[in-house]
Order: sequence, then C-alpha cells, then structure tokens
Amino acid sequence: MKQILSVFMKRLAIALVAMALMIGSLLLARGEGQFIGALLLGYFAALVFVWNMAWRLWRLTYMQSGGKRQMLWGMALRMLVLFLVLLVVVTISIPVFLVTALGFLVCYGLALFLLIHMNLGKK
Repeated sequence: MKQILSVFMKRLAIALVAMALMIGSLLLARGEGQFIGALLLGYFAALVFVWNMAWRLWRLTYMQSGGKRQMLWGMALRMLVLFLVLLVVVTISIPVFLVTALGFLVCYGLALFLLIHMNLGKK
C-alpha cells in the first residue's frame, strides 16, 4: 500500500503542477490573476479529500471490522470540509466560487483518474 501511495502522490503532484501552470497562465492572460489563490484553495480542498480517503483506506487494511462505519464517517467529514470551503468562497464572490470549484474538480478528477488508471494495472 505504501509503494502504491508514494507513486500515486508523485504522479498526482506532477499532474497538478502542470494543470496549475495551464490554468494559472490562462487566468493571467485574461487579466484575472487574483483568482489564482482561489484555484489553489480548490486544490487544497480536493487534496484534503484525497488524503482523507487514502488514510481511511490505509486504516481499513489493518482493521478486522467496522470498515463500513469508518468509510461513512470519512465521507461525512469530507462533505463537511467541502461545504465549509465552498460556503466561505461563495460569500466572497461568484467568480471566486467558480474558480475554487474548478480547482476542486480538476484536482479531485485527476486523483480519481490516477487511482483508476493505477488500479487497472497500467503502472
């Protein structure tokens, strides 16, 4: 499990840097460089999701029972984090909310794609 997560995190970091450069340069070209922080906040929220999911899966490999409860508790915590982050940014402004949501979707989508890709054996 440790070997898979280390390879996964390296690939995710490379993909996130590439996407941040692309989206960040697009925002700068449009004259909206002030939204780069919102993009990074979306990335951070998604990384909390991915870390929480990986940590709970890691713990489940050592547990004998109670796995369903652990996963449900983790899902509730992830939804709470997402709700709080999006609630804060929507009170700032709608464009900040949209960029934060874009950052979250890009990061979480890349993480899920990499997990699925690695699970299919195409390492």
